[in-house]
Amino acid sequence: MARKLRPRAGRRADERKAKKLRDDLEKLALLKEGGSSGNPFVISSPAQVDARTETTACPLCEGRLRLDEHVAEIVDGERLRVARCHCVACGTKRELYFHLRSPLDS
Repeated sequence: MARKLRPRAGRRADERKAKKLRDDLEKLALLKEGGSSGNPFVISSPAQVDARTETTACPLCEGRLRLDEHVAEIVDGERLRVARCHCVACGTKRELYFHLRSPLDS
C-alpha cells in the first residue's frame, strides 16, 4: 500500500508532473508545422502571417496567440518569415516559421 504524501511533498510531485507535461508539449510543438525552421508553414504572401498566427492555438493551453512582430530572417541558409508571438491566456512566448512561396514556384 502506498503511503500518503505530506502536503508539501504532494505539491512538489504535482509540480514535477506539470513541468514534465509542459516540456513534452513544447517538444511536440516543435514537431508541428510552423514550429521550427525545418518545418515551416508555406504561404504565398507575407500578409498571411498575421492571419495564420492568430488562428494557431497555443500548444500548452490551447489559448489564442497574439502576434508581436514578424521579420524576414535567414535560417540555415533559407529565407523565412519568423513570427514572434505570445499566448494571451498563459503568456508563453513562441516563434512560428513561414516559408514564402511564390505562386509561380512549382
